[in-house]
Amino acid sequence: MKSLNIKIGLITSLMVLFTACETIDYEDTNVNPNGPTAGISSQLLTNAMISMTTILVDETPILYMQHITQGQYPGASRYNTLNESYDSWYTGPLMDLNRVIDLNSDPETAEDVIAYGNNANQIAVARIVRAYFVHYMTDKWGALPWSEAFMGIDNPQPVFDTQESIYNFLFTELDEAVAMVEMGEPGPTGDYLYGGDMDTWITFAANMKMVMALRLSDVSPGLAQSMFEEAVATGRLITDNSDNIEYTYGTDDASDSPWMDNFRTREDYILSRTMVEYLRDNQDPRLFEYAEEARDSVSPVTNFPGDIDLGYVGAPNGQVNGNVPSYSFIRSEIIYTPDYPTPIFTAAQVYFSLAEAASYGWNVGGGTAASLYEDGIEASMEYWGVDATGITDYIAAHPYTGIDEIAYEKWVALYLNGPEAWAEWRRLDAPYLEPSAFASDPRIPVRMAYDPSIADNNEANYNAMVGFQGPDNNYTKLWWDVN
Repeated sequence: MKSLNIKIGLITSLMVLFTACETIDYEDTNVNPNGPTAGISSQLLTNAMISMTTILVDETPILYMQHITQGQYPGASRYNTLNESYDSWYTGPLMDLNRVIDLNSDPETAEDVIAYGNNANQIAVARIVRAYFVHYMTDKWGALPWSEAFMGIDNPQPVFDTQESIYNFLFTELDEAVAMVEMGEPGPTGDYLYGGDMDTWITFAANMKMVMALRLSDVSPGLAQSMFEEAVATGRLITDNSDNIEYTYGTDDASDSPWMDNFRTREDYILSRTMVEYLRDNQDPRLFEYAEEARDSVSPVTNFPGDIDLGYVGAPNGQVNGNVPSYSFIRSEIIYTPDYPTPIFTAAQVYFSLAEAASYGWNVGGGTAASLYEDGIEASMEYWGVDATGITDYIAAHPYTGIDEIAYEKWVALYLNGPEAWAEWRRLDAPYLEPSAFASDPRIPVRMAYDPSIADNNEANYNAMVGFQGPDNNYTKLWWDVN
């Protein structure tokens, strides 16, 4: 009887508990009372902008361009990086920027996120930064999923858009982003680079448009000229180093320069023999600004008065250069100063672009190919601290004679700007860069192949892309690379 009473009591208790559960509201049980109740667009923008460093210090194309080479582990210098995945761009910064745009476009959320800056200005900056990322991606891989991207389970196998269509989209995207800027209204608070200065972002967009336009000079000269002249007409192209657009890092481990991170535990990047010898042969004073003297060796040849270049030694590209102190390192301020800035768009880059455009007869707003070429050299050398006498002497010894001079000087001026130097080298086919003798395939790559998972997971669209773009390897030229 006692046992029966216990069982009855237990059943009764469970019935009461079950009945009570029906009246309890658990809706907020898993809600953090201290968490945000709406999307924080400023954090999304900040998180996306951090990925700009992946482009600005992209070592692989810098190695391809033989500005530097590697020490004991020369994988990329031997072109061993065959495939890369673009997935993290779609799931990371591009997704964040799409969310910023959505939050500021939807009337139901726009009122909440206006606390982080004017809605239109937030959208404009997000679109410009997104265009910057997509431009980098298409110049690296070529065709990309775009018009059908970000559809989730509704379309997990998107088609590949041609590079031509992506460029057309990007031109429109930049124009529309600039047009929607509301000057005098607050810029996005998540913009830790330029403090929400919309004037700077308009300049950013104009210079990016100029770069993109010139990229098409061979494959679509009419569009290239039109877009280039539109960029010139904005009056926003950078023609003074004081206006250079740069990425400035922080001083803590979380925000410092990737170059400092590269050299924190291992000294693996050294000056390429190609760069050192080109500068030495031309008695280019930038040699002494780009590099440090080798600690354990001297050069077997010199070419400067007084043998002042004796200590500058470049390493063979792709060789196992185990004793790295025998070679010149990158300028110490770059690799050991945590907040040393990385250029994005510079006066030198603009002047060389204007010089090339002038040689085609395009409207560049004044100046000749020769004068703009000289302006480019001067801007580059001034940026790196070369004195006036050194600049004058170099220009006198290296007059403009044609596009090859522009291509060479642009390659020198784009020192450590891997993606842009690689793109311009592919387009202009100059200067001559001898492929590494230590590579299994002695050809410098002209694109990055897709990750193998793309062919496995999106086979039909991948095959269609190969049909219009060409074999998915490192040596199929991109749409604009027709020479």
